[in-house]
Amino acid sequence: MRYINTIIKTLLIFSMSLASCDGLLDIDSQHIVNEENKWKDINDARASLMGIYGLVRTALAENNAHWIYGDLRQGDFIAPNKRELQEVIDGNLLSSNNLMKNLSNWRKFYAAINAANLFIKYSGQIMELDPQYTEVNHNIDVAQARALKGFCYFLMARIWGEVPIWDKAYEGNFPKIDASSEDAVLTYAENELKSALNVLPYRYGFLNDEIYPVDMYHGYSYENWDGVLFNRLSVNAILAHLCAWSGKYLEASVYADFVLTNAAKSVAVYAPSVTLTTPEGYFFNSNNSHLVAFPFKWSAMEASFDGHIEQLTLASPLVNKPSPDMYIPIERIISIFHEDGDVRFHVNEKGEYVSNYFSELGGVVPIFSKIKVIRGGTSDGSFPLFSSVMVLSRMEEIALLRAEALAVLGDNEGIARGILNQIRRSRGLGDAPVSNDLIDEIFAERRRELMGEGWRWFDLVRYNKIKRNDPDFMQLIQDKGIFWPIAEEVLSNNDLLEQNPYWE
Repeated sequence: MRYINTIIKTLLIFSMSLASCDGLLDIDSQHIVNEENKWKDINDARASLMGIYGLVRTALAENNAHWIYGDLRQGDFIAPNKRELQEVIDGNLLSSNNLMKNLSNWRKFYAAINAANLFIKYSGQIMELDPQYTEVNHNIDVAQARALKGFCYFLMARIWGEVPIWDKAYEGNFPKIDASSEDAVLTYAENELKSALNVLPYRYGFLNDEIYPVDMYHGYSYENWDGVLFNRLSVNAILAHLCAWSGKYLEASVYADFVLTNAAKSVAVYAPSVTLTTPEGYFFNSNNSHLVAFPFKWSAMEASFDGHIEQLTLASPLVNKPSPDMYIPIERIISIFHEDGDVRFHVNEKGEYVSNYFSELGGVVPIFSKIKVIRGGTSDGSFPLFSSVMVLSRMEEIALLRAEALAVLGDNEGIARGILNQIRRSRGLGDAPVSNDLIDEIFAERRRELMGEGWRWFDLVRYNKIKRNDPDFMQLIQDKGIFWPIAEEVLSNNDLLEQNPYWE
């Protein structure tokens, strides 16, 4: 039986590697395709558009970048047995290890941006060659390309601050362009996202969509596209965060409110606690409630070993691994989830740990098992291939962002506190004490609710920009130490660029 299992696993790995040739994750982000004779029919449009999504997903997934950028630095996790991870946690970003070199390199983001620019430049000529490719279809496709490009620039502005702006399509070698200021990059990203704002539908391939009522989009109905493509809610959610990062909280509130008010048009809903943490629940497959997300569909053979938080956090008995690469110490867990009745974690009247976020709480190392999608949702961890969705924004997240924006603006009508208490009640808690600072309570709830979803570091930056009561962190912001260094490879290939002075 052991021999048969070994053969099955080997064949599965082989089949996955073959499938990945056509999958999104494994698109070679360092290769710029010659565009001549490529743009002939609607199938070329679909393939090229999906390629942009694939490249963005690769930029976020490879080396588990999304979680390392967002959850590690000054975060709740520790990694005492994984030096390269612990160095990120401690802020030692100039380490010479390969992980740090790869994460300091922005090339994969520019591969996605260039693919978007190529689509914007060339896809229009398909309309002249293929009558199936209508002007409306093309406009919606271009809007997605612009939204993805704007999203990439927003991400890079948060990670590196000053980066070059590519507004043209390039074939051959990447160009040498000087970096623009963080404000200029954010403004460019905002304009690209706004250009898509009133073009994209709420649902693709859905006859009742008020923007683009068709039963098929690029050959598939809404069942295939829900939670996969950027829609109108996605762009509003990203703009809400871009404005919050820029300190424009009035605009952030408006965009976040749009998402919450129009969620029903995309059938987006809040995630029940039990659904959020089960292997076949919220993170198992793409759905409407993933406002900004990149799926790894098991049914489409897109599962992978890399690009999932499970690779870093799971261990025996959930998967065949003796200990997790990173974990949250039990003392810290208790201090974060310190209120009675919290279904995510609490200590009951008998002194017992009760949790659906953590496993093995009686052991030396608690396992963060909130997200645990192994293969097709199985509980068998003998072959740890993962297919969880990379969710960057969901209803609870955007609701708490709106509460944050309203609290910063004064919350004269008590809406922010109402939103906060709505989220708290859904997780088994009572209303937040009125005597407590509202902004502190909102960020404390984001810390609990969004743990392991790539938000902690960016939340810390926004929190400190608002409160301004931590001199060391304020100095880090002033010195641009909140950003990552630029990889030496990038600097050597473009002599117009200079290293962030904080990391020189």
